[in-house]
Amino acid sequence: MSASNADILDDLMAQQAKMRSVSAAFTQEKKTRLLSKPIKTSGHFLFRQPDGIRWEYSGATSMQVIFNGKDLWLWYPDLKEADKLSGLSQYRSLMRFDVLSLSKDYAITAKKDKSITLLTFLPKAKGPISRIEMELAEGSPFPLLVRLLDRNSEPTIIRFRDIVLNPYIPDSSFTFLPGKDVVIRERSVP
Repeated sequence: MSASNADILDDLMAQQAKMRSVSAAFTQEKKTRLLSKPIKTSGHFLFRQPDGIRWEYSGATSMQVIFNGKDLWLWYPDLKEADKLSGLSQYRSLMRFDVLSLSKDYAITAKKDKSITLLTFLPKAKGPISRIEMELAEGSPFPLLVRLLDRNSEPTIIRFRDIVLNPYIPDSSFTFLPGKDVVIRERSVP
């Protein structure tokens, strides 16, 4: 007998409740109609309860995304520029892939396919994201793959590897202290 949607989600939420922190390498691919080839980036992802999130993009696109639960910093070290965005607290569940929090804004369907749990999130209200899909290895609270479709149905695909659950991550990983030579632009998102 296969597990019901509710059983799969309840089990996953219980697993995620035990997840205090995550460290993982990632690759990201953004497809858009404006470009013939997808934009490919890679880097490292860190998460620590309750709201510490850090994406470090390496290679040709050197950028850091640092979220502390209140403000989101987009730092471009090579350009010596940073954007400070406030008013983004509603995006925290999306940035850490938290199923319980996402269930407030998305209708979720779950199914098991061999050793993978497949989740589909459809927004309850119109917004910038039209659909989210996640693939999780059986027994894992953190996704191997996340596919985001924007309102134009253009996908961003994030693949995680080298996932480490509950490592020690210092406070400094989620703090951005710009140097005097960094140009800062502040914006508020409604």
